[in-house]
Amino acid sequence: MTGDAAAKIAARLAELWRTSRPTILERMAILHDACDSLTRNPSDGEARTQGLEAAHKLSGVLGVFGLPRGSELASSIEFQLQSDLPLTSEDLSTLRNRIAQLDSVIASRGESQ
Repeated sequence: MTGDAAAKIAARLAELWRTSRPTILERMAILHDACDSLTRNPSDGEARTQGLEAAHKLSGVLGVFGLPRGSELASSIEFQLQSDLPLTSEDLSTLRNRIAQLDSVIASRGESQ
């Protein structure tokens, strides 16, 4: 691939990131809300489903933008939320930690890179 082609791809990916970032941040807000709801009620099935869907979508898209660690974290959140068992306080602590790590990974990408 020539330098010109690589530069065009990089520019297009930067533009896609810029336009996709609000949706990604929206999905992160859903994850935070789901975690808050599950902290109040570990059996909240709706919160679990919403968090699961947001994590699934994030795991699929973050790798495209050069954030494989973000995809791994989102997948681990998705896996954690798939169980039908109520979350323990340890589970919720792990969930909060993974969401915080995912926030950091997304923030590391910046607004327009």
